[in-house]
Amino acid sequence: MTAPLTNSTSAERLSTRICLSFGVGTVGVSIMLNAVTSYYPAFLSTVLGQSPEVAGYLMMASKLYDAVVDVLIGTWSDATRSRWGRRRPFLLAGALCSAVAFFMLFAPPVLSQTALILYMIAAQMLYSTAYSLFNVPYMAMPAELTHGYHERTRLLSFRTVFVSIGQLLAMAGTAAIIRQGGGNASAYAMMGLVMALVIGGAMTATALGTPAIHGPLTASHSSHHPERAKIWPQLKLMTRNRPYMLLLGAKVFQFLAFASIGSTALLYMLNVLGVGYSGQIWLAITQNVVSAASMPLWVRLGKRLGKRNTYLVGVLLFCAAALSWLLAHKGIDTLGLLWRGVISGAGSGALILMSVSMLSDTMAYDRALTGQSREGLMSSTVAVIEKASFALGVALLGIFLRAFHYVPTVGGKLVTQPPSAVLALTMGYAVIPMAMFTINGIFLWLYDLDETRLEKARAHRAAL
Repeated sequence: MTAPLTNSTSAERLSTRICLSFGVGTVGVSIMLNAVTSYYPAFLSTVLGQSPEVAGYLMMASKLYDAVVDVLIGTWSDATRSRWGRRRPFLLAGALCSAVAFFMLFAPPVLSQTALILYMIAAQMLYSTAYSLFNVPYMAMPAELTHGYHERTRLLSFRTVFVSIGQLLAMAGTAAIIRQGGGNASAYAMMGLVMALVIGGAMTATALGTPAIHGPLTASHSSHHPERAKIWPQLKLMTRNRPYMLLLGAKVFQFLAFASIGSTALLYMLNVLGVGYSGQIWLAITQNVVSAASMPLWVRLGKRLGKRNTYLVGVLLFCAAALSWLLAHKGIDTLGLLWRGVISGAGSGALILMSVSMLSDTMAYDRALTGQSREGLMSSTVAVIEKASFALGVALLGIFLRAFHYVPTVGGKLVTQPPSAVLALTMGYAVIPMAMFTINGIFLWLYDLDETRLEKARAHRAAL
């Protein structure tokens, strides 16, 4: 039998303090992911005069580098033994490095073209390492903090509210700072400094406020622990976990969709709709307020309809919102942005909450199937899939925009884009995401892990 990881792994209700402490860290994660995704390509192409293709290649290279780093950090955190637990040392290191890396990305010194590219490569590598140091052990924690099937959803609903806060800062807050500064290099640098401080503070709060999670303590279990086995056999063993494998397949298309939206969102607002940073602010506020406010609804529906079906409801809402942009026109009014933000915000709330809750369930299911505690390795594998898919999507979008003759600028200036570039931005923001989420939904339709199946697996493991 496997020993519990901590005293907090019972199915009892977690305290609000633990839920808040866990959730707040994702403010930093959301800013790291969404601000870089949305503003880094725009920063390079409208301020530094680089092609979107260059941004795509830089981000793709950093994500491929992540594929190695994620797995190493995941297995390392599984094996760590310290009075701080096995996750918190990584959270603290990630908090510091993330703040530094974010500022570096948006405040490059004045350099020659070649030196600038080298600087950006180094900044992207630090960014990728920092993100992994925090996020890989962070995403392993829900399966360790509670064994409760629905309590995990409750815990992660706090996280999803903080995701909305982070996205609001990443999209609207950053846009407001950049717009106030005139959209030039100094404006981006100021945004980088402010958000770096928020990132560091939020991540540190999670590192200091969550329980110290320790690994299994029984001698009988330690011989089976993943740090004593090679990584490849461990990865191969994961293929026995069918729900986990289906989630990995769904993640590929989920993050291809996110990459398409993130890479084109600001450029679409600037060049197609003509609403600029103001439109981005209004849309981001609406989406994230609605996403956070919808959490009680999705938690209740998760219990009534099941997590998978609730996720699929989110897919339908998200696809409807994506297709609605095909009816949008230049100079769209605020109401047109708001109602689209309501639909997409509600849909994304369901997607984010249920996908992470289901992932934690598959980690608990893996522990029941194998008797091994390797949440860090599983979290890192998911992170590799997410980042590789995202990197591929960003790179393809960069090539796509260049092929359709998108015109880059410097100093934050805008030019009239050719009709082909306008078409490409519309495809990237509306049609491609809808197609990717349709395929994502097929994978989720086949997912069949529920509370009954998980408890049966646990009972079988206990009887061994």
